[in-house]
Amino acid sequence: MKKIYLAFGLISMILLNSCHLDEKIAFNLDFNNEAKIPSIIGVNLPIEIPIPAITTNMSKELSANNSKIEYLNTAFLKELTITSKDPKDQDLDFTKKIELYIKADGLKEIKIAEKLDISDAINTELNLDVFDDKDLSAYIKKDKFELKIKTTSRKILLHSTKVNIYTKFKVTADIF
Repeated sequence: MKKIYLAFGLISMILLNSCHLDEKIAFNLDFNNEAKIPSIIGVNLPIEIPIPAITTNMSKELSANNSKIEYLNTAFLKELTITSKDPKDQDLDFTKKIELYIKADGLKEIKIAEKLDISDAINTELNLDVFDDKDLSAYIKKDKFELKIKTTSRKILLHSTKVNIYTKFKVTADIF
């Protein structure tokens, strides 16, 4: 009889532990990064603006949520906002079009957001249209990833402008 209880206990533990792997967590991962848009002399000329690499700290984030990097399932971009920071009164009305790309070591560069035909009445904040159907988990799993802005101006910008790029990713992972 003891053997039956012992076998039942072992089977129960195995089943409970394997069911635990089916549990998932979902959380938002926010990043803020700054870039400098240089003065723009030409109108309707596209320029590329590299943004310093973003360190993900995914192992730490997942550990805090009872998961590990190898259990990360998906990461979808949910929000991307560009805000003018310096000079303080600089609107983003000089932009005609903005595209944002992501890349990481060993992964190709892909477009993740854009805003086309930007109104010349725009103020200091611009919400881009995100491609929220692209799973970016391979990029988020890396220690670092890079963003790049491609913009086309509608008018001359005589001074450089510092902008903040805010990104929000929705991440899902298995719990261990």
